[in-house]
Amino acid sequence: MVSTNRPTAALGTIAALAFVLAGCTGGDEPASDGPSASASPSPTASPTPTDPAEAAEAERVDAALKRYEEYREIDERHQIAGTNGYDDVAIYLGDSEMLANERTKWEFLAERGYKLVGHRAVTALVDSEYDGDPLANTISGHRVRLDLCVDGSDAYTVDADGDVVPVSNPGPSKVIVEALMQGQPGEQWALREHKSTKKAC
Repeated sequence: MVSTNRPTAALGTIAALAFVLAGCTGGDEPASDGPSASASPSPTASPTPTDPAEAAEAERVDAALKRYEEYREIDERHQIAGTNGYDDVAIYLGDSEMLANERTKWEFLAERGYKLVGHRAVTALVDSEYDGDPLANTISGHRVRLDLCVDGSDAYTVDADGDVVPVSNPGPSKVIVEALMQGQPGEQWALREHKSTKKAC
């Protein structure tokens, strides 16, 4: 079962901002001067199981992953442009706490003129866990935990003057990110939790 315990809003906001500034990089200097790598394609799905329940679960995990990647693509596009992405990403968020944390994140970035340089690409689905009956005719209330390998070796943050924003405790350049997706009454997956584990992948 996926744990339903969540950190307080304040801690969630701090963690989200730290994750943004770190850019999943192993240092606070830019990568090479070569052309930036484009976002990697979605991780390859596993072969479809023959058991109906396993097949249904795999399909729903893939749908949750796709929804999460849509969120990341919009988030990254706004961070690169230096624009406030809150209104565009809000529909991907699953509760008031996530919405509040996300609003604070975008206000923080806008106030300081921060921009993302490079890309943070999801390169692999390391693990997943489904909480719910995959054969049910709804996903409402179901949860999917995704452990994803994110490559941020090409990414760093700059301020309004174009200077690299230093990171006090950078993690590995390729890190496992945990995302918890929950099914909504409208039969869409929404993000409930999102954090870097600081574990290399």
